[in-house]
Amino acid sequence: MGVNTIKQRRRMIKISKQLRTGFAVFLPVVFLACGNTGRGSSGGPGPADAVAMGPVVPAVSCTSPQKITAIYKDHVYDLAGYADEGKGDPFNLFDENAYVDPRADSKPVGAASAYTPLTDPQPRFAREIYFPSGKGSRIVTDLQIPYKLSEVYVYDRSRSADSVWIYTGNMNNWKLRAAFTTRDDPSQWGWRRFSLGDSAQYVMIRFSSFEIRITEMVLYGCPYGQPPPPSSTVYQGARLPKKRMKEFLGANYFVEQEPAWVRPFHENRVYTYASYFDDDTVNEYPHNRYDLRHFGFWNTGLRQYSYFMDDLHKANGARTWYSIRGPSLWLARQGFTDKDRPLTKPGMDPEDTRSYARHANMMWHLAAFFGHTRVDTNLLSLSHSPRRSGLGLMSLYENGNEEDAWWVGSRYCSPMEYFAQSSADYDGAEGALGARTGIKQADPGSDLMTSGIIGLDTNRIKVYAFLCKTLRNDKAFLWQGGIQYHHYSNNGQVAITPEEDSLRWKLSHTRDFTYRVAPGVECILGENGYDKGRASRQAAPLLPGYTSAQSQGILILRSINATAFSGFDRYVLYWLRDFDNEDIPDVYGTSGVLRVFSKDSVHYYPGWYYISTFVNRLADFVPDTIVQEQGPVWIYKYRHASSPDSVAYFIYCPTRRGVHISQYPLTVGSRTTGGSAEVISFPDDSLTGRQTTRPITDGKVLVDVEEKPKLVMIVEKGAR
Repeated sequence: MGVNTIKQRRRMIKISKQLRTGFAVFLPVVFLACGNTGRGSSGGPGPADAVAMGPVVPAVSCTSPQKITAIYKDHVYDLAGYADEGKGDPFNLFDENAYVDPRADSKPVGAASAYTPLTDPQPRFAREIYFPSGKGSRIVTDLQIPYKLSEVYVYDRSRSADSVWIYTGNMNNWKLRAAFTTRDDPSQWGWRRFSLGDSAQYVMIRFSSFEIRITEMVLYGCPYGQPPPPSSTVYQGARLPKKRMKEFLGANYFVEQEPAWVRPFHENRVYTYASYFDDDTVNEYPHNRYDLRHFGFWNTGLRQYSYFMDDLHKANGARTWYSIRGPSLWLARQGFTDKDRPLTKPGMDPEDTRSYARHANMMWHLAAFFGHTRVDTNLLSLSHSPRRSGLGLMSLYENGNEEDAWWVGSRYCSPMEYFAQSSADYDGAEGALGARTGIKQADPGSDLMTSGIIGLDTNRIKVYAFLCKTLRNDKAFLWQGGIQYHHYSNNGQVAITPEEDSLRWKLSHTRDFTYRVAPGVECILGENGYDKGRASRQAAPLLPGYTSAQSQGILILRSINATAFSGFDRYVLYWLRDFDNEDIPDVYGTSGVLRVFSKDSVHYYPGWYYISTFVNRLADFVPDTIVQEQGPVWIYKYRHASSPDSVAYFIYCPTRRGVHISQYPLTVGSRTTGGSAEVISFPDDSLTGRQTTRPITDGKVLVDVEEKPKLVMIVEKGAR
């Protein structure tokens, strides 16, 4: 191409990036050539070959190996999981393929090349955690159809001498095709050729260090069939039914005893630890016993243990699930933390499902005990009596929390490790770990939810889906209970408003991506909220004329609305109940909407009342239309699910400067002329809000609009 300047090269890279299709996806791969697939190897249980080659047919229009051009970002997978938080991009291995053809125009080592690839796939942040000892970082390319592969060229621009390996095969059987050491001398930089000589759909490259700079990878071969085009980036399939607001909202907390405290919330995400249930420090698995009484109390009248979640369900139909994190008490007493892998014994391979047999057995017990299917109680290994089964109290389980946290260093959990654990927890790795492992083998009606992800990391979810497809015989997506993301509106230093954060747009993009990966699975915003304490970096931006607690409640309302109209299926507030004073500086230490001093002394913050008003007024309403999302007034329209003539407008100023607009003419439609509207404001101490009646004239209602939202409720078909 004759590109000879840095400026021209950057321009070509920019054009190349614009040509990319799809989203970054990082698919899992097996660990080494000998292959630990996450389901066991060397005689252990493992699925059949992931690539069904079928009958070999002549390559399409290919008499000699050609450069493979049908490599798309959607199908290049980072098994370490760094593409979001680690700020790397595995597709950088292929993003400049259009400008190079090293087989036809390769230069001797040290000679000038027509075009020098510049971008490398490595992580840029917290790099060490993505290179576990002995495994390194792995990138898998799915060519989507088998190819007769002849050779591969890589462009080496490294400044250190480190090991690189290239494999062909599939997720259960990787064959080492090339191994080399990078060159740390700039005079030796350039293209390097390696023979492949295999028929395969998948190619994997493994890096021993983040110091390696391979800036391009070019494959040659002949396809066995017609290479597919890029997949659509627009989801056009069916969508899940919209949730009524009384089903949409939830809260995070440690177990709460009073149904009144969680009255506005349908979803109850309860923080808990595996060591609460797996507390046997004497007997080794499979002879250990479990204690499932942690969130229960002895009911003298019934002469048995009762559980608070039963009271919550009876009071408001609330659904409860445990966010179960950490290892057994036996491991905890050896110094293992809630961010360590819940292995059966120390030293086991965290990418092997067999390493999680004890954890999977605990999950089986939880589902057998709390689920809706009765099992023979003689099968339960409990340290207490009476033995019970099928209590019908819980059917959703979250096996961890923020496993992808980068700040825990070496305790970071890769997608490969989390998949291995989840396959065990789901159904004992398709029964391979024994009959009493996994929630599905105890209660087929129970479901697994993904551990909350620390950001809107769709790439990690894509890897999960790929691992399910290639490492399980049934190809089942394991987390049918929901895909859970966590997101707090901030700019990296301080909290910002949901509008400054473009929250609805971010969530809408995430929702559509998730539909493409796992259609039919709910998308849950599992943590979102603001602190009241002004010293916290997540302190709610202070709105003029309002206290910190009021500002918190207002921004929570605006966040709930943004989430509802993004297409997300549920919103789970962080957090329900504070344990400290409002002035502590701890991040997330004052995120609660109530404070309990004692059972008889409870302080409800304004946010709790705002949410109560929102739910009580819109209990049976669903998101309908984004009326206006620009200018000084933003307007959203909700519609009653069973009485569609009843609508409610959510209206406010999306700023934080004290903006107030008097007598704003809200258009509600000419059919309503002559009728009236009910304007609902959100006072600090009301469960249903303050209501005033306004006339509808010429299809408009005059409303005073400010940064604190209002609801305007009307019946569209005419006067009431």
